[in-house]
Amino acid sequence: GDGRTVHSIWAAVVRRTRNRKHVVVASSGDCNVKVIGIAHRLHKDLLKKMKLSGLRQSLPRDQGLGNCLNVALIYSVLLALLMTAAQGLQLSAFTTKTPRVSKYTTKSPSASSMNHDATASLYRFNATNGITCILMQVDGLISIKYRNKLNEDVEADLYMPDDPQLSGECVESNMEILTMDFKGFRLSMTFKKVRGLDLFELTYSSSNWLFEHPDRPNLDVRLTSPAQTPMYFPTPVGKSYVCDKEQTVIMYAPHDSGDLSGHIAKLYLRDMHMQSFMFKDSGKWGPSFHCSATGSYRDETAPLAVGTALAIAVLLTISGYGGWRYFKIKKVQYGSME
Repeated sequence: GDGRTVHSIWAAVVRRTRNRKHVVVASSGDCNVKVIGIAHRLHKDLLKKMKLSGLRQSLPRDQGLGNCLNVALIYSVLLALLMTAAQGLQLSAFTTKTPRVSKYTTKSPSASSMNHDATASLYRFNATNGITCILMQVDGLISIKYRNKLNEDVEADLYMPDDPQLSGECVESNMEILTMDFKGFRLSMTFKKVRGLDLFELTYSSSNWLFEHPDRPNLDVRLTSPAQTPMYFPTPVGKSYVCDKEQTVIMYAPHDSGDLSGHIAKLYLRDMHMQSFMFKDSGKWGPSFHCSATGSYRDETAPLAVGTALAIAVLLTISGYGGWRYFKIKKVQYGSME
């Protein structure tokens, strides 16, 4: 090509390599070239070797030097690429965030893979005397089903926080209440001494930030667990309820509440450790009372009533038969005497 074009190319290379402080060693055959410090020496040598009038004639003589310079440039380019790649890897390590593991799942992980302290939140409510009366550790999620303005049924999820505002009642000897306030929601749990956890209640506004374009905003929503449910997590007094399996509590609007929101809430509870009616100075867990293998429970009141009624019926039958036999035998004896 034109000598001026080649000269301009070499001048551009020299300008781009100016002010570099890297040391590059290149070898091709018997030649070793060290490109050290500032590149103006290379610029001067090139100007001496490449004259505008005799560029083509000088190329054969300086072919060895050109080969060495080519090797040096190749090494420089490779070094720059390696530095850029390393810098990109370092930046990605700082900017990439580890994805959060979801708590909402329908599968129960194995006991060896669970880390209770990493996911479960601890809630402690003290009585007026400073002694712990309700202690709960659980990994919880609230899922609320509602309808948006497009007439679509959607769900909004809310994790139970680590530090909600706790309140409640521990005055009565047969009932305790634990209330959590967080992000515009209020979750209340009522404990009965003879029934375990008796009632769940969730209150909030349908215009809460959690709901996107609700079809019925500005409504005060109140959802409760069904009244006919016998009990939740029955535990003997003095023991702590322990269950690693996920359990679900469904809350609806009461029939007599006149609710117009149409919301339905599901409370998912996992890795639960809970105890009420503690009243111990230590504030530590009592002996563990583990859930069943299936995680389900039944009310023992009905079997007890049926058993009692059956026992009474058997007793009355035996007593009636004995009385009948007694009077019949007595009548036969009187007849034989006559």
